[in-house]
Amino acid sequence: MSILSLRGLRKNFGATEIIRGVNLGIEAGEKHAIIGPNGAGKSTLFHLISGKYAPSAGAIEFKGQSLANLPPHRINRLGIARSFQVTNIFPRLSVFENIRCALLWPSGYRYSFWRPIEREAKLNGETEQVLEKIGLAGRAKIPAGEIAYSEQRALELGMAIAGGAELILLDEPVAGMSHSEADNAVDLIRRVTEGKTLVMVEHDMNIVFELADRISVLVYGEVIASGAPAEIRANAQVREAYLGEALSDA
Repeated sequence: MSILSLRGLRKNFGATEIIRGVNLGIEAGEKHAIIGPNGAGKSTLFHLISGKYAPSAGAIEFKGQSLANLPPHRINRLGIARSFQVTNIFPRLSVFENIRCALLWPSGYRYSFWRPIEREAKLNGETEQVLEKIGLAGRAKIPAGEIAYSEQRALELGMAIAGGAELILLDEPVAGMSHSEADNAVDLIRRVTEGKTLVMVEHDMNIVFELADRISVLVYGEVIASGAPAEIRANAQVREAYLGEALSDA
């Protein structure tokens, strides 16, 4: 059963049509990569799923519930979290405080003047567990804006899983990393998304073929192919439209 269903999805900006009738089902627990050339509409597709943009036409459903006209925070509370191409953290808060913020709502905490958060032992313990899981326990007290870029990406992923998301959207999770950093990021993604559904946009084909159970190819706002990595690797239309020799080297 699809946990996420896109049917006839379209997005126009004025006369320009960016997403042109996308039909796609993401199965619960799968690792799904969306690839395509620059300008194909991949980030726009993520913006539609996460509520930043409203569709011009078509349907988006998560576990059978329509996401139409829901604001991003409501979509997040249903169980969808995402990362961005540009790291989205609170740079002046400590690494610990970033994770704790992500835990507040799912842990049942609401705005309160008389409830000092530092005294909440259970919440702080859960924060420490997440930091251990993403390998940042030793960086807990450092302002998030001062840690390394690869650590900021790990922190952003930690914030996504801290909220209890069932579906995680990662937009170019290893962009800007060295080979060793990317390898570490792949290991981390694999560990923290175990048992969850992952949809990622990624240009590094080695990463795509290493992580993905299924791959969809988006070209000019349309899905031209979707299937297992071996199917995509062998698809002549995909080679012509996007992968070319890069696929042979992956």
